[in-house]
Amino acid sequence: MGRKVIHGDDLLYRFFNKVLPLEPELFERIPRLLLISMSVWFPKSVYQEMPVLLPWVVRDPTCRGKRSKGRVIEPDQWGAPNSVGLLRDDNSLVKGLPRSLVITSSTYSFVNGKNLGSEFVASHIWRENKSGVLASRLPELNTFVPNLVWLPSQVAKLSDREDGVFQGALKELSWSIYRDVPLGPRSRSIAEKSWDLLPSPRTVKTLIDSEINWFVSTSRFLKTRKSKLSSVIAALDQISTGQSSPLSLQPSRYRDGLPRVNAAERMKLRADLSFHDQGLTIEIDHGNT
Repeated sequence: MGRKVIHGDDLLYRFFNKVLPLEPELFERIPRLLLISMSVWFPKSVYQEMPVLLPWVVRDPTCRGKRSKGRVIEPDQWGAPNSVGLLRDDNSLVKGLPRSLVITSSTYSFVNGKNLGSEFVASHIWRENKSGVLASRLPELNTFVPNLVWLPSQVAKLSDREDGVFQGALKELSWSIYRDVPLGPRSRSIAEKSWDLLPSPRTVKTLIDSEINWFVSTSRFLKTRKSKLSSVIAALDQISTGQSSPLSLQPSRYRDGLPRVNAAERMKLRADLSFHDQGLTIEIDHGNT
């Protein structure tokens, strides 16, 4: 009979799902405190300027293809457009969004002034929503700022349990942070379209900004997001006139695949992206970072 083993990485998960529920007084307090101290969020200023950071990108776990016994069964299609022109990502584009940003924390010195290292996961707070489609598959929610948080991998694993205490606490924290942030007319129209898809948390507790670990945004960060959005819109415009996609559009699979998307779907995508682009006044920076 083979040996039975327990993996160290599983112990935290087992503690919160098997042991802590036996302590009702601690069951909600400890997960919330753990999340507040270990999670990192985009600042409200980013949400105010660009509520959805990559509105042409959706998560598609099948895009990385399959291999069996050394043979390619399904080729890698990361970055290629889907049937409606949205870029198929495996969450790597989302994960890399704050790579260059420093973390600031008034409360937790162990994260203050640091950049993200390894073993962090870009987590979607709401998975199930009113659309019936997973949130990461929708451009309105995949990079909706209030639906994103960066967590240590073992904590992220705990949050994947639908309607679990960790997922519920994250929803409450996000709602507390972002829901009542004042927005301009353009950003409010974009944000409300996304909020309308999200069920409200069961409870919402008051949270002060100094309790939260924030990424520190920079003008370059916002300029880059704006530049990438503008480049997709420009490519759709060129394709509509019979021209090739500009070589500057990346990744190459997206650039080469867009012309093969149905023209009606491209027109719809162009209109949707224009909705995000209108009113943005950030000077475009054409750098690669």
